[in-house]
Amino acid sequence: MSESLYKQVRVLVLYDLPMLEPEDRKEYTKFRNNILKLGCYLVQFSVYAKVIKNEIYYKSFIEKLKNILPERGEVRVIKLTEKQYEDMLFLNGSQNSFEKKISNNNLVVF
Repeated sequence: MSESLYKQVRVLVLYDLPMLEPEDRKEYTKFRNNILKLGCYLVQFSVYAKVIKNEIYYKSFIEKLKNILPERGEVRVIKLTEKQYEDMLFLNGSQNSFEKKISNNNLVVF
């Protein structure tokens, strides 16, 4: 198997969903709750992250995410290596407590 199958990555899910109508708010809440169920944690408003242990789990995560997409709005995914994520600059604010727990661990399995 390829070496990349064993490399842990961090996935960012960024979304911008309409909030004009009451139905929009329901869709927003439903999507947010579903990404939490997938094991994502809040980085900042409308930005969630998840530690993925290898490429196989990444592909599975993307398929699950596709199944819960709202009808309207934008959802983007960025895949980063742990090194790239650790190199993130905080121009204002700091890591949240969940990120601090993860960064002290070399491999996190959910």
